[in-house]
Amino acid sequence: MPMQNRTLLLVVALGAIGLAILWRETAHPPSSTQHQATWAQFLSAAQSIPAARPPTSSDTLSDREALRRLDRLYRLQADLMRAQSRNDDARIEAILHTTVRTLHASLQFPNLVERPRFRRVFRALTREYEHRYGVPDTLRLPNSPVSNLRDDLVASVNRRAPASVVDALPADLRTQHSAVPLTMNRPTRTTIAFLLRNKKRYLYPWLRRASTYFPMIEQIFAEENVPDELKYLAIAESGLDPHAQSRAQAAGIWQFVAKTGRRYGLSIDPWVDERLDPEKSTRAAARLLKDLHRKFGDWQLALAGYNCDPGVVQYHVQEYRDRTGQRPSFWDIYEDLPEETRNYVPLFTATAVIISNPAAFDLKRVQAGPQYAFDYVPVDRPLPIDQVATLADVPPSQIRVLNPELRSDRLPPSKKPYYVRLPYGTYKTFAENLDARPREQSSPKLQHVVQAGETAGRIARRYHVKRSVLLSTNGDGYPAQMSVGERLTIPEKTYEGNARVADGADRAPIRVRYGSRTVRPIGSDPSDGRVTATLSSSSRPAR
Repeated sequence: MPMQNRTLLLVVALGAIGLAILWRETAHPPSSTQHQATWAQFLSAAQSIPAARPPTSSDTLSDREALRRLDRLYRLQADLMRAQSRNDDARIEAILHTTVRTLHASLQFPNLVERPRFRRVFRALTREYEHRYGVPDTLRLPNSPVSNLRDDLVASVNRRAPASVVDALPADLRTQHSAVPLTMNRPTRTTIAFLLRNKKRYLYPWLRRASTYFPMIEQIFAEENVPDELKYLAIAESGLDPHAQSRAQAAGIWQFVAKTGRRYGLSIDPWVDERLDPEKSTRAAARLLKDLHRKFGDWQLALAGYNCDPGVVQYHVQEYRDRTGQRPSFWDIYEDLPEETRNYVPLFTATAVIISNPAAFDLKRVQAGPQYAFDYVPVDRPLPIDQVATLADVPPSQIRVLNPELRSDRLPPSKKPYYVRLPYGTYKTFAENLDARPREQSSPKLQHVVQAGETAGRIARRYHVKRSVLLSTNGDGYPAQMSVGERLTIPEKTYEGNARVADGADRAPIRVRYGSRTVRPIGSDPSDGRVTATLSSSSRPAR
């Protein structure tokens, strides 16, 4: 195909991505409708990841249609590999251009784009296109809205905030008293002005999601003895979007990279990515923040270390101490830090000040997000998600919304029962239907088909199990060298991070319901409006 056509296809694809980002970042005007925590609302809020608005019917695919489109993409990937193995350049080019058109068409469906399997095949196919044509990082999934926000802040932070914005700040907002200093200076005021100019794009969606996730974060931070106002960091990190991913491959509402997530107890393997689990990642974030505070002795420096490599912050701290003999504050080393980190603390401060007291900034009331509530149920077999949904008599999409950490279309193989979230109040139906299900229909052990070039060590690393355990699971003396097409049984793991959630309930089903958020200015007593999850345990696990 001539270069002109290839360029045209790229322009069309990039235009579609731009439209997808614009669609995702546009929110409906706020409503004063009273909060109604229905699962239909929860599904709509979660599926429109950036803007928390329900997609129109023309932009939504049924599960069957989504699977059909995924099948099409995976077939293109397989066709591409066959053409590459034959060095058939003409066929490779044809497949790659068909791929661009197919991906272009797929980006208009948010509930397809959010699926982990779509994201994996999307990245694989776009890498192939870039490798052949040298396209520099232009075909990619839309960035997190917060990533776009930070890019915009870089452009605006050097412009002074309008005087009217500074003058309009209530006196008690200019002198906040909190465990985490909220410095009201020029960078912070500039950020406040920017957010207020873009309140429909950022502030109103954040306020809606805060009503869903803040009660959970408040409770976990109280249990971990972390200052309550640090909950606003989740907004600065991700806009409270559990599916948010950055260019640096950070993920979840707390934007953990894989290495740090694992260090703080989050499982990340082909079955689960607990960085996307709101509760578990919040617990991990609380412990990371405490460690950073112990390291730097200053909450603003701890926030800087959260945003960039703590070693970078430590280097500049030590350099300042060597030069002056004094311990620096964040603002003492502000000019030495990376540009994004310089903007990060002002973004946190501005977000905390506005979201904690929206009435002071004349923000309209918004329709509250749905209550974060679910039945937390141990399941002792790796059931497909569709079967879990059928047993609970709910759509599969509700199971996926409540369990964003699941990367596969089934529960992971686990030595101990794996806790899965079901819509609140559905455990009884699930358990009754599971008990009535013939045992012979239970899912078999999960297996891996050996591909060309694979070794026992490589397969073990893929599934995050020991090589010796993989070989022994498949029989004593099982050969380390395997033949293409052989089937290997994958050893089960214990997902400790998951099991720890229910330790206090003796591994029984738990009903969890976090209450509604009470808006209160920073500096007020956190116990005012404190919401504690209601926990109740059923008598037995689901078997």
